[in-house]
Amino acid sequence: MVEKIVITDLDEDRYSRLTLIPWWNQEKLKNTRVMVVGAGALGNEVLKNLALLGVGKIIIVDFDRIVQADLSRSILYRAADNGKKKVEVASQRVLEINPDIRIQPLAANIVWDVGLGLFRSVDVVIGCVDNREARLAINQACWKTNTPWIDGGIDVLHGIVSVFVPPQSACYECTLTDLDYNILGVRYSCPLLRHDDLLEGKTPTTSTSASIIAGIQVQEAVKIIHGLEVPKGKGIVFNGLMYECYLIEYPKKNNCQSHEYYEKIVELNKGVEETTFRELLDVAQKSLGDGTILELDRDIVTKFRCNKCNEELPVFKVLGKITIEEGKCPKCGEIRMVDMTNTISAKDEFIDKTLGEAGIPPLHIITARKGKEIINYQLSINSY
Repeated sequence: MVEKIVITDLDEDRYSRLTLIPWWNQEKLKNTRVMVVGAGALGNEVLKNLALLGVGKIIIVDFDRIVQADLSRSILYRAADNGKKKVEVASQRVLEINPDIRIQPLAANIVWDVGLGLFRSVDVVIGCVDNREARLAINQACWKTNTPWIDGGIDVLHGIVSVFVPPQSACYECTLTDLDYNILGVRYSCPLLRHDDLLEGKTPTTSTSASIIAGIQVQEAVKIIHGLEVPKGKGIVFNGLMYECYLIEYPKKNNCQSHEYYEKIVELNKGVEETTFRELLDVAQKSLGDGTILELDRDIVTKFRCNKCNEELPVFKVLGKITIEEGKCPKCGEIRMVDMTNTISAKDEFIDKTLGEAGIPPLHIITARKGKEIINYQLSINSY
């Protein structure tokens, strides 16, 4: 009988098998920052893969809490985690997989609560969300900050991964149909106020589909990080019933509203919580002159008006954060009309309000304009 000899390399480190890949650069991965939006079934698998690969900094964004239904699809959660914030538990479990990773959990709504500066600070965004509104918000933020992003979607045994690289490729909004826009519009009505019951979708998923699609997403992210060719503006479709996988190419729309890029960005040592619109406008006027205005990428409700009761109430809040219930008149119960704005000038009555009071998130970018001259100001971090 011949004795089997096993040779072991005592000097092997955690990533030694990865570095056998000819083009692999572990140092590059170590210095990479990835934002993962969504910590459900898909997000769990993406986070697990990023941790195993040794990606240096991971920012996790999700505002949801763990429920029992997550346990059959999410590798990072346990029964004892029920009711806890997903980002907090996911962060802890990722560090258990790989303590070398740096984690930044952000319990926030990606549509309203994440500043553009955070998108600007990462190398790639991986979307693991389940609704069009969140995807559109990620897409617009990535295009403004020139950040590649990889979208994933699963439905029972099927899935799709879409790779978007600004400014060369088609973007997510380029793929939207009239039906998609109609569905997006359903969330806001009477007049343009949010329905709370439409905050998130309920998609039938399996852990197996999540594993497959997340694996492709992370693989494409690794290729982007290493400068390898990726299918820009294309979708990788997986059919789990027939085991077919094929590429689809998205046509790029020349008039797509998401194709906006912030070219000139000035970073300010000012936070949103203490900086007023007047102070920011003063900074802008020193560069652009009198008559400068601030342009916001969101509508601010300034007033509720009840036509039935003939009463008005001053408001100062982002439109997307006002629910139908908040919009109802406390006297008659009718939905009130809203006055709103997305520009700020020196004569506005709320000029001394802080950006934080208006719902502007930390690290966000505000545009100052005078005629055709534009400067984009990024606020400093102070709340993340």
